[in-house]
Amino acid sequence: MQVSPCSCRVLECVAPMDENVKNVLIVAPRSDKHASTIAAMIVASGHAASLLDTGQWPCGLDGSLLYGSQGVSVARDGAPIAYDAAWSRRLLFNKSAPAHVHEQDIKFIRTEGLLFDLGAVALLAAGYGAKRWVNAPLASLAADQKPLQLATAVASGLLVPETLISQRPDDIRAFRQKYADGVVVKPFNVGAWADGENYSVSYATRIALKEQLADADLRACPTTYQQVIRNQADLRVICMGGEYFCMQMRHSLLGEIDYRAIRHKTTMHYEWIPLYSGLQAKLDVLRSALGIDFFCADFVVPIAGGEPVFLELNPGGQFLYLDEKSPEMDIAGRFCSFLVYGETGRHQEFPRLEKEPVVIQDKTRVGSFPESGVACS
Repeated sequence: MQVSPCSCRVLECVAPMDENVKNVLIVAPRSDKHASTIAAMIVASGHAASLLDTGQWPCGLDGSLLYGSQGVSVARDGAPIAYDAAWSRRLLFNKSAPAHVHEQDIKFIRTEGLLFDLGAVALLAAGYGAKRWVNAPLASLAADQKPLQLATAVASGLLVPETLISQRPDDIRAFRQKYADGVVVKPFNVGAWADGENYSVSYATRIALKEQLADADLRACPTTYQQVIRNQADLRVICMGGEYFCMQMRHSLLGEIDYRAIRHKTTMHYEWIPLYSGLQAKLDVLRSALGIDFFCADFVVPIAGGEPVFLELNPGGQFLYLDEKSPEMDIAGRFCSFLVYGETGRHQEFPRLEKEPVVIQDKTRVGSFPESGVACS
């Protein structure tokens, strides 16, 4: 098995001759574990899978865009490239220049290459070369914006924490004064900093009311402030079309607000549970309003019980770790089936590989490797 993410080809397959063999495109960086794992599972099942990395220099698409009397196409060597399905996993908006590029040319080439890739992805998303998308790129990009998510969640009838998104000190102080037990501060995206041997990650943080925050620091960066929801459990809900799979996560550290930050400190208990009553109808409205067919949504279950509270969703969310913790639901196989066929019922055709794939330079091979933790640029 050989995958060439740089050239956007698999086994030199542009259009499978066998109509039962599907040709799938995944828009994602080469370092992305989810993309490489799903691609390898699809290829191992007899289909073709290609990676288009918009972070590659100078461009991720090994092809051309043709316009004229014969119509419009994404092509290679004069032949149209055809994909039965495509997955917008993760778009990168930056490119690292190789050493041989002149310093004064880097900015120009980076911009031109990025615009070419984004234009090609937009063209494929418009139906020129890709028949069906699991989250069309522009819809996925919009759905990934936290302000829009929260507004759509409210309109869909979901419960959300009282929230302020701002960099204005007066507004932030007024919001904080409403909550004697402090507020939660959340970045739009997880960031990481390395300082010698120390490594810090920006998950959600709880700030007490008595803690003083300088106006200059508040103005320096907009962020999200939310009321604290005292909870008994976290939920991750995976949506594939109209199907929902709900993982409940519990731990014993009372007062912690972000399970991601404490997984190494305590024992996490993972359990697949039925979706809470009444949530599916609201999630269907949310999915329709955002125009996406796949997402991972995070909720918390209040200590007092009742309906779970929506925190956020990710249209390119992580799900492989759920199979590692509790494999009976076979989320990875179901996603492969959903991507290739448009429904999850054929997941048994996509068994999980014994070893994870790893992308090395221009090729993907099967091997073992540590979790990279690389975030979207």
